[in-house]
Amino acid sequence: MSAAPKVLTGGGNYVGLLQDINGSYTGSAVAVNGDVTLKDYSIEADVYCYQNQSLSAYAGLVVYSDSSKKDFYKIRVDFDVSNRINFSGLKSDPATFLPLFSYDFKGTVYAGGYPTTDGWHKIKVEVRTVSATKVSFWCYFDNILLTGSPVSYDKAGAVTAGRFGLYSFQQSATGLATYYDNIVVKSMPPTAIEDENNIPTEFSLEQNFPNPFNPETKISYKLQSPSHVSLKVYDLLGNTVATLVNEYQQAGSYNSNFSINNTQLSSGVYLYTLQAGNFTSTKKMVLIK
Repeated sequence: MSAAPKVLTGGGNYVGLLQDINGSYTGSAVAVNGDVTLKDYSIEADVYCYQNQSLSAYAGLVVYSDSSKKDFYKIRVDFDVSNRINFSGLKSDPATFLPLFSYDFKGTVYAGGYPTTDGWHKIKVEVRTVSATKVSFWCYFDNILLTGSPVSYDKAGAVTAGRFGLYSFQQSATGLATYYDNIVVKSMPPTAIEDENNIPTEFSLEQNFPNPFNPETKISYKLQSPSHVSLKVYDLLGNTVATLVNEYQQAGSYNSNFSINNTQLSSGVYLYTLQAGNFTSTKKMVLIK
């Protein structure tokens, strides 16, 4: 077994370990938690990733695991000759160990460049149930949304809810183990204020109201399609004053309130920027005390 890496700062006093010790047909180990009815959530963890091992050593996370159907979806890092991050759906039953689908994040999808040494890295998946047959996944590595996200799977019988957990794969029962720390799972309830029959036809950011304002103003925006949304307020020097939204949201119309209560902001002009997918818009607002 590989020696455990140094525990991360602030990560508690232990490291979780996951290893296939019996040299099974699949070579994989999966640990899951939660309920099979869970949907619309994110899971993230610091994962110890290996680079260019002689035997394959994959590490990753699992979402929407349903043992009754022998299915689950997983993200895994594969930093050997393949040098990729892979997201796929898989049968967890060794007798039917067949991929439901597979998508590789390769090349320039990760701006920081893939690691060249073993080490800790943060992996995250956001999963959304879009319909009775469709699920979509947003994949992150070291807090960077991977180009190609969301990955979607749309097929009758698709698993649209399930448990979350950890994934490890290796081709040697006495070889490398996989280590995890700082595991965080969060629900992502829909927050749109319009139903699916009244979806906006375009992305847009409205002028805040009232403007000028003191002490609070409302910012409205519209999403034509599901997107990861960022809504931030800046001063004229480009410093972030407030992050109002930083999450995945369904298509629809939204309101967000910006308040200067409990702040030391002075009178003046401020900027607010909406980023949703490839859409970006910035507007000015005026604070008068």
